[in-house]
Amino acid sequence: MNTGTPLDLTPFGAVLSAIGILYWLAALIVLAAALYRPRRWFNKALLALLVIVVFGAIPGPSAWRAREARKNFEAAMARFEMRCKSAGETINQQVKDVDGVVWLKWRPLFLSKTQFALDDPYGHDCSGDECIKNLLRVTKGADLEPEDAKRHATGYVFVESMDPQDGRRYRYTGVIKSIAQRTPAEIEAYKKNTRGKDPGPDVYGFALDREPIASFTARYGVIWDDISTREDREQWIAGGSLKVIDLQTNAVVAERKGYLIDTGQGSTAGFRNPWGWAQSYAPRCPLIGIHTWAFSTRILVPTKSGE
Repeated sequence: MNTGTPLDLTPFGAVLSAIGILYWLAALIVLAAALYRPRRWFNKALLALLVIVVFGAIPGPSAWRAREARKNFEAAMARFEMRCKSAGETINQQVKDVDGVVWLKWRPLFLSKTQFALDDPYGHDCSGDECIKNLLRVTKGADLEPEDAKRHATGYVFVESMDPQDGRRYRYTGVIKSIAQRTPAEIEAYKKNTRGKDPGPDVYGFALDREPIASFTARYGVIWDDISTREDREQWIAGGSLKVIDLQTNAVVAERKGYLIDTGQGSTAGFRNPWGWAQSYAPRCPLIGIHTWAFSTRILVPTKSGE
């Protein structure tokens, strides 16, 4: 037995269902006693009516709310299915041997828990300068940390973007460099585990270098947008777009659109974060999200390392 509300999606749903079964079992037992014990039919009917009124008064409002919740959920799913008809990819062109791109809009550091915050829960696969880092390959210092360099062997030579903190344009490149310093205790522990090999004080890893530029030089840009309407968000539906744009002509080279729905309809029971839960478990279309790196590098194919 389900409650007909978003609580069905939490452990509390099973508990409430069990309580509901026991409640109605008790009601049947009392009703049977009301019909069995009195000798006169008038008394039987009066007691039965009393049992029905008493036991029906408690779940009545909750049953009405459950019906309303179910009706609203069905309406939300119908809208979601309608939105999914426009989801997918539109590819007008594929460009090969691209050195760099412009990241036109930074994603927020944290996905909002607010129902109406237009921060694209569907496509939010990175945040801040991590989105830029994901698009880059190593262009300097690969010998300092070969394994890390292998993990970042593909991507663009550079990414240009405007830092929202200072409003200035920069050209970003991916490098292997010192990202932390080991303490003497950490160095001794490393030596012990590697038979005396001295790692040195520097911890090397993949990082960003940047330099200010007067204007963007890359021809193509990548931008995300939240395409949800107010009506979508009222039914806990979020839509996102990822576009590749020719900055010389403003033509859309390719676009990916997708939607997801929080089937819990905003429930926070059991410490549930609606959009966070939806990102991992909710129905979405397309089912497999093709996000920033995969979509961008498939449309704007990067030059190979060494070219």
